[in-house]
Amino acid sequence: MRIVFMGSADFGICALETLMEYHKVVGVVSTPAKPKGRGRKTVESPISSYARNRNIEPILTPQNLKNPELAKTLSELKADIFVVVAFRILPEMIFSIPPLGTINIHASLLPLYRGAAPIQRAIESGEKETGVTIFRIDKGIDTGELILQKKVQIGDQETTPELYMRLSRLGAQALVESIDMLQKGTIHPLKQDNSNTTNAPKLSKMEAKIDWSETNINIFNKIRAFKPFPGTFMVMNGKRIAVEWAYPLDENTSTKPGTVTKSGSDFIDVQCGKGVLRIIRIKPEGKREMSIHDFILGTDIPEGILLN
Repeated sequence: MRIVFMGSADFGICALETLMEYHKVVGVVSTPAKPKGRGRKTVESPISSYARNRNIEPILTPQNLKNPELAKTLSELKADIFVVVAFRILPEMIFSIPPLGTINIHASLLPLYRGAAPIQRAIESGEKETGVTIFRIDKGIDTGELILQKKVQIGDQETTPELYMRLSRLGAQALVESIDMLQKGTIHPLKQDNSNTTNAPKLSKMEAKIDWSETNINIFNKIRAFKPFPGTFMVMNGKRIAVEWAYPLDENTSTKPGTVTKSGSDFIDVQCGKGVLRIIRIKPEGKREMSIHDFILGTDIPEGILLN
């Protein structure tokens, strides 16, 4: 099969690599290079970089997906199908070009967690199960017909980067299976049940501050979900401190949420709205990540102090 691959994030690299083993990738569409880092050096997307290193041509990086010239160029590639992974919203003039249509890998069990951050929102919500969905792209956002779904369990302490990599590999496997079924004409797409949808909006830095009135389980899930961005933080004595790792304890006190109930040699326990959270790794603002043990060598954290 002749395939045009569209993506930008490294989540799609495993899918692109796997596609190249079974099919001919006749072009890649990605986002334009952007300035990044302190030096504002222009950096291309992970997908563009991967494609360039493997001599995939052409690599298209359009500013405007509605440009008729892009549609013309893509039509001339004569692809059987377009594959989309972690990319922008496509206009109909693009996704309707190939004869077998355009399919997408989404990192959730649609219609659950439609949107930009399905992995993070599933962990944040305390889900025990998630997966990947291969679906046909239509005019909506993650609303197209379902082709194939694969499920996985979410580990009790699994973080976003860990689940991200597992779902990336699972998505590549599901993608190849889906294309094989499409090629053989053995697939029967299903409409999504719109009465059972949940949304997964993009994460915001405004969400990063810990709310100690929440339960210890909810805060723990947020710490797992928000790695590496936007992270989670607390405020102690007016200073911002990122919470890198913690875990919930099956105990409770009568103190105000946010109060340090116990300060050990390598941990601090903080009362939440329900339950206690034991914090073991932090990152003070402007400093390296460190254990609580290393931090308290230079900074006292007395029991009874109130964190914000």
